[in-house]
Amino acid sequence: HGIVTSMLFRWRVQLGYGRKEKVKLATVRASGACSADALVLQDLLAMPDGMAAFELPGGQRVFAPADADPEAVRRYVVERETAS
Repeated sequence: HGIVTSMLFRWRVQLGYGRKEKVKLATVRASGACSADALVLQDLLAMPDGMAAFELPGGQRVFAPADADPEAVRRYVVERETAS
Protein backbone atom coordinates (compact mmCIF):
# COMPACT_ATOMS: atom_id res chain seq x y z
CA HIS A 1 0.00 0.00 0.00
CA GLY A 2 3.01 2.32 -0.21
CA ILE A 3 3.50 2.63 3.57
CA VAL A 4 7.09 2.78 4.76
CA THR A 5 8.18 0.16 7.28
CA SER A 6 9.09 2.72 9.94
CA MET A 7 5.50 4.01 9.92
CA LEU A 8 4.17 0.50 10.54
CA PHE A 9 6.44 0.09 13.55
CA ARG A 10 5.43 3.53 14.86
CA TRP A 11 1.75 2.57 14.58
CA ARG A 12 2.43 -0.69 16.42
CA VAL A 13 3.91 1.25 19.34
CA GLN A 14 1.15 3.86 19.30
CA LEU A 15 -1.57 1.21 19.17
CA GLY A 16 -0.18 -0.73 22.11
CA TYR A 17 1.45 -3.72 20.45
CA GLY A 18 2.97 -5.80 23.23
CA ARG A 19 1.07 -4.06 26.06
CA LYS A 20 -1.31 -5.87 28.37
CA GLU A 21 -4.08 -3.31 27.79
CA LYS A 22 -4.73 -2.77 24.08
CA VAL A 23 -5.82 0.51 22.55
CA LYS A 24 -9.44 0.54 21.37
CA LEU A 25 -10.04 1.73 17.82
CA ALA A 26 -13.12 3.55 16.59
CA THR A 27 -14.96 2.48 13.46
CA VAL A 28 -14.73 5.14 10.75
CA ARG A 29 -16.95 5.29 7.69
CA ALA A 30 -16.61 7.62 4.72
CA SER A 31 -19.72 9.62 3.97
CA GLY A 32 -20.80 10.84 0.57
CA ALA A 33 -20.03 9.41 -2.84
CA CYS A 34 -16.28 8.88 -2.39
CA SER A 35 -14.78 5.41 -2.58
CA ALA A 36 -12.14 4.02 -0.25
CA ASP A 37 -9.59 4.45 -3.06
CA ALA A 38 -10.35 8.19 -3.16
CA LEU A 39 -9.56 8.70 0.53
CA VAL A 40 -6.12 10.21 1.07
CA LEU A 41 -4.41 11.09 4.32
CA GLN A 42 -3.49 14.75 4.00
CA ASP A 43 -0.94 16.60 6.13
CA LEU A 44 0.62 13.38 7.40
CA LEU A 45 4.08 14.86 6.82
CA ALA A 46 5.23 18.31 7.82
CA MET A 47 6.10 20.61 4.94
CA PRO A 48 9.91 20.58 4.49
CA ASP A 49 11.56 24.01 4.72
CA GLY A 50 11.85 25.73 1.35
CA MET A 51 9.38 23.34 -0.26
CA ALA A 52 5.81 23.62 -1.53
CA ALA A 53 3.11 21.01 -2.06
CA PHE A 54 1.97 20.45 -5.64
CA GLU A 55 -1.27 18.64 -6.44
CA LEU A 56 -1.13 16.09 -9.27
CA PRO A 57 -4.02 15.19 -11.60
CA GLY A 58 -4.77 11.88 -9.79
CA GLY A 59 -5.09 13.60 -6.42
CA GLN A 60 -1.54 12.83 -5.34
CA ARG A 61 0.54 15.52 -3.70
CA VAL A 62 4.31 15.93 -4.02
CA PHE A 63 6.84 18.28 -2.47
CA ALA A 64 9.16 20.31 -4.67
CA PRO A 65 11.20 23.51 -4.22
CA ALA A 66 8.88 26.44 -3.48
CA ASP A 67 10.01 28.36 -6.56
CA ALA A 68 9.40 25.44 -8.96
CA ASP A 69 6.94 25.78 -11.83
CA PRO A 70 3.86 23.66 -10.89
CA GLU A 71 3.35 22.41 -14.46
CA ALA A 72 7.01 21.40 -14.75
CA VAL A 73 6.73 19.44 -11.49
CA ARG A 74 3.60 17.66 -12.75
CA ARG A 75 5.24 16.78 -16.08
CA TYR A 76 8.37 15.52 -14.31
CA VAL A 77 6.37 13.20 -12.01
CA VAL A 78 4.23 11.86 -14.88
CA GLU A 79 7.37 11.17 -16.96
CA ARG A 80 9.01 9.29 -14.08
CA GLU A 81 5.91 7.21 -13.35
CA THR A 82 5.46 6.20 -16.99
CA ALA A 83 9.18 5.37 -17.37
CA SER A 84 9.15 2.80 -14.57
